[in-house]
Amino acid sequence: MRDYRCLALVLGALVHLNVSASGCNSYPEGMAFMGYEGDRWKLYVAESQGEFDAKEIPVEPRSFTYHSDNAALLYIGIDDGIYLSRGGRHHRLSKPEGNSSYTQPAFSPDGVTVYLVEMKDGNSQNTDIVQLDINSETFSPVSTQRSAQFEPFASQSRLLFSHVTCVESCGRIIQEVWSRDLASGTSEQVTLLNNISKQAVYLEADNRIYFSSNSDGNYAIWTHDLSQRETIRLTNGPGIDLYPAVSGDGQVFFIRREAGQSRLMCKNSAEGAIEMPIPVTITDIRELKVSQW
Repeated sequence: MRDYRCLALVLGALVHLNVSASGCNSYPEGMAFMGYEGDRWKLYVAESQGEFDAKEIPVEPRSFTYHSDNAALLYIGIDDGIYLSRGGRHHRLSKPEGNSSYTQPAFSPDGVTVYLVEMKDGNSQNTDIVQLDINSETFSPVSTQRSAQFEPFASQSRLLFSHVTCVESCGRIIQEVWSRDLASGTSEQVTLLNNISKQAVYLEADNRIYFSSNSDGNYAIWTHDLSQRETIRLTNGPGIDLYPAVSGDGQVFFIRREAGQSRLMCKNSAEGAIEMPIPVTITDIRELKVSQW
């Protein structure tokens, strides 16, 4: 068994988002992240026993997505290839001809479609959101606005992505979260914080979006209630809070970067969050994800 850092339990009042102290005692099955161990990034997944195991894959990953029901990993390698790892088999998927690069994959709930960011000529200033059918290995466009779009997240009903609305003329980057209705194909802006709002995920049961934003200075985790059209800040820690991940029962996890360290956190009260244990051999973590299906 791996050696784990101590888990400090901090009791607090329950909050309206279904977050409780008891929910921070374990990981949801299928939680995954990229961890830096030794001299390379590896993919870690929490299996049924609640411990993280490193997945054996042939190429070092740059970004990834995980579907827990299918136990499928799709990742972009450092060689720019798109790889599917499932049932102990590893396969490099075919890409369309041209000079485009792909990043930030996200599985749809059915586990058959993957959404990706297509960088035209490898340039992140001109991107589209595309979908990949992993069975036929075919690509098709989804969102092709004349701007840079990143970080797709798919639910049963909607596709979230971050949309860069200003890069040069306003003197700073403005990035907001958008939502695309998968049935109608219409898109609308969700956040209006006039800073950088990114890494959005959606909890269908609560009709809420969770994301990281620097609207108040340092990056914190925020939530937007789509029913009430209300946006509130969830975390107030001293560090930089990134990569929100929400389990099916509404438990909020995220990565906090502080004093040169990256920590896996779980929000356990209205006022704070506690650190969750990870293998001590990991020196950095990023791209935290929780599969809700």
